[in-house]
Amino acid sequence: MLPDRSKRYVGLDGEAPRLQLVTYGQMVIITLMMALLLFAIFPRKALVEKLYEMEVLDAITLAYIDNLARTDPDNADLAILLARTQGERLDLVQLRQRIGHIVASEDVRQRNEARLLMLRAIERTAEPDPAKAESLRDESKRMVADASSDPITDKLSGAFAAAAFRLGMTDTGDALLRRLGVVDTVAVLETYARDALAERRYTLAAEYYLLARRQASDRGQARRLFQEGIGVYLADSQFAPALRAMDQHLGDLKSDPATLRFAIRTSLAAGAPRRAAGYAQMLVFSPDTATVRKAP
Repeated sequence: MLPDRSKRYVGLDGEAPRLQLVTYGQMVIITLMMALLLFAIFPRKALVEKLYEMEVLDAITLAYIDNLARTDPDNADLAILLARTQGERLDLVQLRQRIGHIVASEDVRQRNEARLLMLRAIERTAEPDPAKAESLRDESKRMVADASSDPITDKLSGAFAAAAFRLGMTDTGDALLRRLGVVDTVAVLETYARDALAERRYTLAAEYYLLARRQASDRGQARRLFQEGIGVYLADSQFAPALRAMDQHLGDLKSDPATLRFAIRTSLAAGAPRRAAGYAQMLVFSPDTATVRKAP
């Protein structure tokens, strides 16, 4: 014997009719309401600012941005965010194609985020032609100089200051640091580095530590900050940048035995035994090492 519900349609041919819960018009209204709600909760500017603060985007967020970029290929913010997450996978030519035009954007934030990405790409480029290498260096200097005349954020000021010092633009680097408006620059830069680490912005964190190392008041502090900065690169498996940074920021620590031993270990961990041998030679002939050997 059939239950009551089954008896209703026992005499009907074909599929039993289904209850219509929502009409098409109602569905359109609901969709529009949800879109408006999401727009109200996550306004575009706030969302972009949040994404800019993140060095690493999770797979879902990255897929979302990638889809948005496909539908809005002229969106500079999306192009910058995608280029930044792809990091060293993009060479200089590819990066120019994607964000080269944004360097001339009327938006201060966009053009300086693009400049920073271009600077890092140029640093990664091993140009064998001396003339072309010098041209790239001049381009980097122009971008840093242009950024220094823009009203950029404190964190961008720190990043461009680091680039300025790497390019030998000491006056520009000092001017960018003075924008921070603090007496204890080292402490502030360390705070920025820790904040960047908390946001998983490893490259920026390393740059802040190494910039603080330049401002250190004594050798012990300089050694600690140097090792912190290089250590951040290593923790993120950025071995090539770690090796480049060691060469660029060793400075007066080249006679410090503890720093040279750290450089040897780092070079070996990064798969660069020849570089490790070079640091070992520096260690052997270091005046401080010789003094220790002569001590009774």
